[in-house]
Amino acid sequence: MDNKYDLIVGLEIHVQTKTKSKMFCSCPTHYFQDEPNTHVCPVCFGLPGALPVPNKRAIELCILMGLATNCKIDSEIHFDRKHYFYPDLPKGYQISQYGRPVCSDGYVMIKNKKGEDVKVELERIHQEEDVAKSTHYKEGNLDYSLIDYNKSGVPLIEIVTKPCIRSAYDAKEYASKIRQICRYLGISDADMEKGQMRCEPNISLQEKGKWEYKDGQLLPVGDYKLNSKVEVKNIGSISAVEKSIEYEVKRLTEELEKGNTIEQQTRGWNADKGITEFQRSKETADDYRYMPEPDIPVIDITDEDIERTKKELVELPDEKAKRYLETYGLSEYDTGVLTAKREISEYFEEVIEQLSKDITDIKEAAKLASNWITGTLFSLSNTMGLEISDKNIQIEDLVALIKAFKDNTLTKNKAEELLKQALEEKKDLGDLLDEFKKTKEESNGDIEDTISKVLDENTQAVEDFKKGKQASMGYLIGQVMQKTHGSADPNEVRSILEKKLNE
Repeated sequence: MDNKYDLIVGLEIHVQTKTKSKMFCSCPTHYFQDEPNTHVCPVCFGLPGALPVPNKRAIELCILMGLATNCKIDSEIHFDRKHYFYPDLPKGYQISQYGRPVCSDGYVMIKNKKGEDVKVELERIHQEEDVAKSTHYKEGNLDYSLIDYNKSGVPLIEIVTKPCIRSAYDAKEYASKIRQICRYLGISDADMEKGQMRCEPNISLQEKGKWEYKDGQLLPVGDYKLNSKVEVKNIGSISAVEKSIEYEVKRLTEELEKGNTIEQQTRGWNADKGITEFQRSKETADDYRYMPEPDIPVIDITDEDIERTKKELVELPDEKAKRYLETYGLSEYDTGVLTAKREISEYFEEVIEQLSKDITDIKEAAKLASNWITGTLFSLSNTMGLEISDKNIQIEDLVALIKAFKDNTLTKNKAEELLKQALEEKKDLGDLLDEFKKTKEESNGDIEDTISKVLDENTQAVEDFKKGKQASMGYLIGQVMQKTHGSADPNEVRSILEKKLNE
């Protein structure tokens, strides 16, 4: 970007909340790959006489997101009608919130590219309903669209930042953090491929020194006129958030350098071409023609409601990462990997708990658990497209494997081999470990006989070693390990070999 301009980004994120029924009716919310228009009712279509009934669980999840992002929670819920002229809203308006969002004035902390803490301020989190899915077709000279209303009415929360994000990278990191929080708390699966989370950045370029950020607003300095913002829609991945902003920075810079005026507009992200495309002139709040929703009364949010919802809060990724660094002495990299998903962190902590029954040094137990999970288990699971879970490798079996490695019952290579076999062949790791230990006991009873046999069978290697060829030692150790099926301790084998070879 030209040093003449500063990038200003505000990000809107829409998240479908995890409820069994829609926001204002009892239709089911599971629509993905279902037959079109099979989860609909008079309320979905806004038919005369059909009255909306707010989904209590959806509102609780909205409050939960607000609590997790340090927001103020309003004492009342006011619903409004937001009037669209789009075909994906059959009743001609969307039930949303305007003047009184459930949650406001929160913040989320992220790390920038330099690893510095950056505070992303939230303007609001409000409750609304999703719209239908439109699919567009072209056959010859015929253009037409089909609409599936299964998605219309699914509970949605919109999370809106203030215009405080200063780089495409920070916007991407913030979107990733919101998705992570949603998943940690069970608010949403936030699967962007299924449309459960959508991001819409509002982007503008302002001349350096001619604007200021004050009280959550972007303000001009002196007689400077702020450049208009551009909103980008249809972003279906976290990485595309960064790419779309970078593209717009380049496009807007070129426009400004030509002396053109930036017009407020909405553009769509074309992932195939890696560009944004003009859709329409951007509406203002007046264009939406908000009005109070007459069919839903004001709903009180009591202190008891908030306290009940607070009980659903869990230790969030940032808090967990800080504890891992301070208590377990892990590296920032390992900490980031282990806290990426709640399921992984819970698996990790259970492994530590069981290891610490025999290993009194909690940092040693944590380091062992971290090494095996983030290293070997992650590598094997990723290769096979598996999730790390107790279903694939039971925690007590992994703990037994780590202990066996620590007390030199088996080598690192053998331990990894057993883990791989358990995952690939869907065998019980505990059974494989027991079988290995039994084989080792049988083999180790005559380890010296085995070594003597290897020396008798490999006279050339013995002669080479005595002539100073050190590589022969590795060959001889390998032969012993092969005969013992990898159960012998290579250090013990080396010690016995050296003794016999020097006799």
